[in-house]
Amino acid sequence: MNDNTPILVASGQYVDRNPPSPESSLSPADMAAEVARRALLDAGASGDLSATVDVLAVARLFEHSVKDAVMWPNPFGCSNNMPVSVANRLGLKPRRAIYAEVGGETPQRLVNQMAEAIYAGEVRTAILTGAEALATIRNAKRTGVELDWAEQVEGEYEDLWPDDPMSSSYERDHGITFPIQVYALFEQARRHELGLNSEAYRQGIGRLFAPFSDVAANNPYAQFPTARSVDDFATFSAQNFPLCEPYAKWMVAQDAVNQAAAVVMTSVGLARKLGIPPAQWIYLNAYADVDELPVVERPRLASSAAQGLALARVLEDAGVGIDAVEFIDFYSCFPIAVSGACEHLGLPVDGSRALTLTGGLPCFGGPGNNYSLHAIAEVVQQLRGLPSAHALVAANGGYLSKHSAGLYSRTLDGEWQVRDSSTERAQAKAGSNVMVAEQANGAATIESYAALYARGERAGGFIVGRLNADNARFLAVAPPDDGAAHSLLFSDNPIGRPVNVTHSGDLNTFSAA
Repeated sequence: MNDNTPILVASGQYVDRNPPSPESSLSPADMAAEVARRALLDAGASGDLSATVDVLAVARLFEHSVKDAVMWPNPFGCSNNMPVSVANRLGLKPRRAIYAEVGGETPQRLVNQMAEAIYAGEVRTAILTGAEALATIRNAKRTGVELDWAEQVEGEYEDLWPDDPMSSSYERDHGITFPIQVYALFEQARRHELGLNSEAYRQGIGRLFAPFSDVAANNPYAQFPTARSVDDFATFSAQNFPLCEPYAKWMVAQDAVNQAAAVVMTSVGLARKLGIPPAQWIYLNAYADVDELPVVERPRLASSAAQGLALARVLEDAGVGIDAVEFIDFYSCFPIAVSGACEHLGLPVDGSRALTLTGGLPCFGGPGNNYSLHAIAEVVQQLRGLPSAHALVAANGGYLSKHSAGLYSRTLDGEWQVRDSSTERAQAKAGSNVMVAEQANGAATIESYAALYARGERAGGFIVGRLNADNARFLAVAPPDDGAAHSLLFSDNPIGRPVNVTHSGDLNTFSAA
């Protein structure tokens, strides 16, 4: 076997469910360093693994995930340079300190990129780590606990801020902003295709996620280790209040967590020299990275074509059918991220097939951009001792926008290969046949919609529609004072209903026809 063959050799995880305390509550930088330290120990190296670390990459904090704005207020401060702050805590001086891109796909995408860099001889060892402490932040604000996490650290680092925005100004002006609103559009399109009313669809979400909660209940690193029934997910209640049709609280990613995860990657040759036991070597057999069209240009809103292309590429390159994959972790920020993956792979969504290793973002916890590193950390642990088993991790970022997948195992047939998903990327970005009318006027039909709640009360929303005259797609918002438009949004099935759309100023608005 080529000495440069990349492998994952260790992982570490952390959770804090305690009330906030200046003495014991760790900052995100503290947590990211702690799990990296645990992972280095987990490798069981007889040599100095730390001395070979060339790359330390840190998942981007949620609070830094919107450019030139504060996504989540944090009065307690944080490091101005997360990668170097973490490296300093570990006593490391990596050649490359990386602050990762925004998006839930980034942990898997970083694994893919580091595997190629290790194989090329450009990197000896890489530590991927990340953390969120939003639970501590929010509880400390509420209870008056004072924390001081501010750091000013010098040192160069690579800021992988994405070049391409996830949405256009036209999309943002009409509601394509907060993920929960956009995923709702996809969810409603899928519900309509299945011919289900809202209640039946919510029951389906409950059947999908109840088994996730069973996994979380038995996971020592879960933020919410509680088994929930189908009705606990599917029924609106004081504890499961509505957020955006069809979603209630426990159907979506829970970001109020204190969680961290890390993995260590190196080469077969270096692992041998450092005495890392071969029983701990996990191979990335195949991988793919495929990104989507902007939301308004996608021909079908009920699923992501790029997601299907990424999954198909990974399984084909690995030469493994999905029925031969023992472990699966599908990104589960919203139900359709899971059901869409299942649709592409022909898997059931009734709970009869295990689809998570952690418990998923609604049940295990949703530590921002770092969730899938927990899934990969679980892969590292669960594949040990199972030489013939395979694990599939599918990560997703944006609005079902960015997809990264990896197929892992304890064995490797033949020499490791750099994988090329450029054909799939080109297919996903190929010219759309959707004509978009940014200034829309006239009679139209609703294609999908987002109906929003605020504190449990109906609070308006927006639609994706098609003009009757030429079938051009448009976005339009419900005017605040139009009761009929609001009633239409919250009716059982607005899709296919007639509306009138009017462009004025910078906005399209709609009214019931």
